[in-house]
Amino acid sequence: MKLKKNKEDNSKKSEIKKEKKEKSLKFKIILFSIITVIFLLITFVIFYYAYNLKLKDKDVNDIKNELSKVVIKYENTIEYGSSWTYEDFINNLIDKEKLGTTNIKIQVEGKNIETKEEYKFLEVKDIVIKIDLTNVFKYKLIKKYEEKITKTEEVKIKVEDTKMPILEGISDKTITVGDTIDLKSGIKAHDEVDGELEIKIEGEVDNNKAGKYEIKVSCEDKNGNKSEGKFTVTVNEKPKVNTWTSSSKSSGGTTSNSAPNKNTVAGRLALAKEEAKRVVSKIIKPGMSDLEKATAITNYIFETVDVQSNQSLEAYKTNYGNEAYAALIMKIAACSGRCKAVTLLCDAAGLKSQHINANQWQHQWNKILINGKWLVFDSQIGLSGAEKHPLED
Repeated sequence: MKLKKNKEDNSKKSEIKKEKKEKSLKFKIILFSIITVIFLLITFVIFYYAYNLKLKDKDVNDIKNELSKVVIKYENTIEYGSSWTYEDFINNLIDKEKLGTTNIKIQVEGKNIETKEEYKFLEVKDIVIKIDLTNVFKYKLIKKYEEKITKTEEVKIKVEDTKMPILEGISDKTITVGDTIDLKSGIKAHDEVDGELEIKIEGEVDNNKAGKYEIKVSCEDKNGNKSEGKFTVTVNEKPKVNTWTSSSKSSGGTTSNSAPNKNTVAGRLALAKEEAKRVVSKIIKPGMSDLEKATAITNYIFETVDVQSNQSLEAYKTNYGNEAYAALIMKIAACSGRCKAVTLLCDAAGLKSQHINANQWQHQWNKILINGKWLVFDSQIGLSGAEKHPLED
């Protein structure tokens, strides 16, 4: 019995030992499996991170390469007073074909230019423009990230003022000894950006001495651009008064009378007729056509006679503005006085003329017969040889 019991005990011990061995083996297998899985996971994460990091670096380099291809135009000039919008800055400074999805920020003299804003170049100098080119790069490493890649360029633009100021209304003037003259009258000076400019006059006119006087005119804009011109002022002698003769019934001969009285209508008309003859002898040259004669007469009145702005009856009583005397002698007249002067000049030159709207309270002009056709001449506005007046229906 004892031997049998020992055998059973040994058998149990062997089974327990075997079970322990099997359990140990299973544990080792499980532990190895766990370690292997963990190792594989770590390896996968490392490779995944490294792969995405490599992709990210590649994409970043691609974007940087894309930005490097954006061509900035460096040498630029612009005219003083010009205006650029945000789009103009991009179009004029950047090669848009290489732009891609790049965002652009424009900064001029430290001021950001917004999309709908306009910048005006009002100083002659070098303007520094800062251009920021930015691309936003999105990538994922475990979680999502966003990164801005920026390239900054500075461009220098030279603002130049190449446009000369404009002088208008320069023309020769004619006065009579003793008359006053405003040398700046009718002359205007302006700049497209700076606006109206001061007119400078060089030269003087001695209105008490007959002769020709050259006058220089100039103006200068804000940036030193200067325009110049010149004209001649002709100072004529006062018209000589002829000795007037008339028949004397009482003596049967002639008696010498004084010059016509300018205080009477008839006297002023007589003086105007004499002045018309003198003017015609001066401005009408041999060989002139009728059209050339009529144009010379119209231009003479237009250039030498000022417009009488006060056209009241009281003014006419003082200045005789509606008489030929006012235009030919006093050198200031209303349109009616100009027309009457043109009529006397045409008579003296052998031309037939008409006074349009005579004795009416509206604008008046002349028609002169040229080669069988009545053409329009307006000595107040300088119109010569038109087939129709602008005021005619």
